[in-house]
Amino acid sequence: MLDSDYFRQARFRNVVSNKEGRIPTIQGLLLPGIVPIEILKERSGQSIFPSRERDIPTFVQSLRANREGKLIIPATTVPDHNLMSRFLAKAALEVLAFKMLKVEGALDEITDKPELDALRVYARYGASPAYWPFSTRPIYPERKLFIENTERYEVLHEFDLLYTKSNELYFVIAIFGMEYVLNMADRETSGYVDWLKEHGYESPLYTEGRSSLQ
Repeated sequence: MLDSDYFRQARFRNVVSNKEGRIPTIQGLLLPGIVPIEILKERSGQSIFPSRERDIPTFVQSLRANREGKLIIPATTVPDHNLMSRFLAKAALEVLAFKMLKVEGALDEITDKPELDALRVYARYGASPAYWPFSTRPIYPERKLFIENTERYEVLHEFDLLYTKSNELYFVIAIFGMEYVLNMADRETSGYVDWLKEHGYESPLYTEGRSSLQ
């Protein structure tokens, strides 16, 4: 999921490295010459190089022969919905299990819950119907700086579970300022929309006194 075009570009913009400390490159085209290139961002700056070794002569010739050029970088503005949906399903189950670790017998109980069977099958196999819908919206800018006392910091991701008065369980996660919400028992999110209306459209990640599993 993190290697999809959408999140590669988001990680590139925000200089977020993987476990090996590498920031993903993004791909584009150099004009004139139509040379496929990659842009590498490091904390010290950026560099551009051809995606294919055979294009090195054309790349060098283009730089030497042209005083001006253009870089075309396709922008992916939304993640692939099918990939994102399965990612949310897997993450939701893992977060639920994590929150139940300290409750004696709770893991066995949620394992046996038939209400979660469909989500478990979908997360593992992507079974038909092949799409589990989710809600998404921006809740703060991608590069927002949070201030707490004298400390300033960025939030790459945060998550929680929301249990509504209608007995619906939702997984809520924000990644780079985008909120994604998945109903863990049903393929619809109308109950979450109702919850938002009742709470002034504040994210459950920030609403005081929410009915949430801690």
